[in-house]
Amino acid sequence: MEQQAKDLGAQLAQQYGDKVTVEYVDALSNLMDQHPAELRLLESRGVPLPIISVNGQPTFAGGISLDMIAQELKDRGLATAA
Repeated sequence: MEQQAKDLGAQLAQQYGDKVTVEYVDALSNLMDQHPAELRLLESRGVPLPIISVNGQPTFAGGISLDMIAQELKDRGLATAA
């Protein structure tokens, strides 16, 4: 899954430049403490991994879809890089 996140980051960088960053966090690592909303979802609802968050809000779970993420970014008003 870490490689998929890297690939996603590269694809989004091509489309959005430095307007978008992708961070991979292993669900079993201590870094999850920095992502309380995602941690709550895992602990209380058992949502499938990966959890994709946009601006710190869990938005998608269970897979990585460039098309869905790009649509979400567009819906939030983020334009692609020129």
